Amino acid sequence: MKLLIALSLLLCTASALESREPRNTQRERLGYMVQKVAVSPRIVKGQTAAVNEFPYQAGLLLFDGENVRICGGSLISNEWVLTAAHCTLNAISGTVYLGSITHLDPIARLEVDKCDIKVHTAFDMKTLINDIALIKIPAVTYSDAIRPVSLPKCASGYPTYVDKTVVASGWGYTSDTSKSFSPVLQFGNLKVISNKVCAEEYGSSKVDTGKMCTSTINHIGICVGDSGGPLVLAASKLQIGIISFYSHKGCESDSPAGHTRVTSYLDWIQENTGLRLNEKKCLCF
Repeated sequence: MKLLIALSLLLCTASALESREPRNTQRERLGYMVQKVAVSPRIVKGQTAAVNEFPYQAGLLLFDGENVRICGGSLISNEWVLTAAHCTLNAISGTVYLGSITHLDPIARLEVDKCDIKVHTAFDMKTLINDIALIKIPAVTYSDAIRPVSLPKCASGYPTYVDKTVVASGWGYTSDTSKSFSPVLQFGNLKVISNKVCAEEYGSSKVDTGKMCTSTINHIGICVGDSGGPLVLAASKLQIGIISFYSHKGCESDSPAGHTRVTSYLDWIQENTGLRLNEKKCLCF
């Protein structure tokens, strides 16, 4: 799945596909433009999710005044969705989908505008450092289909998660030759690798302590449309990452993929949402 927004050298953002349509004299409603985004029958080489298997998964359609950007996100409370900053860049309005594995047939369809979006103030589009954002949504009622993901608790230190199996999920392209999104939610099991190994491919300036990387083995990986989606521990479903980028070599290459390390931003999440992950201030790294 080829990314439309190219980053310099080795990086590609993993999910911000824009639907480029002729501009109308009057601005189209986002909901109407969504119908013109083509979809067809996963995360690359992934599996189809079962109903209610990922109740925290959010689908995002974000409008910048000209294009629709399609990304993923995760529900972290009944009023907040966590995603990648590059997904929300210049967005003036959008729609958040919750409660269904079918992308355009959600249980909850929530309209938001730019005032509802909080992007990390130190986000750098060139390097994707601090690639994290929050979206305030109208309060939703929990059910089997809509339920928040668990975030790590604040602590004096955190694991690196190296060698842990993690699960990525999304409606993104399913191969490097795909031209449209998966209509049904896909997921894949990935393995966390060390930042040192990842930096050998992308450089330490792009793989800082706020990033974590996963290996792409047997062509299982992330692609266009998956950005902003959750990376959770397979054993506990605890969200430890936010899908951020993959190699310019392609989604099916053996190059690592990069993710925002959630434990590095627990303070930021608390300060911007009011959620209490612990009574004490988080000590993040």
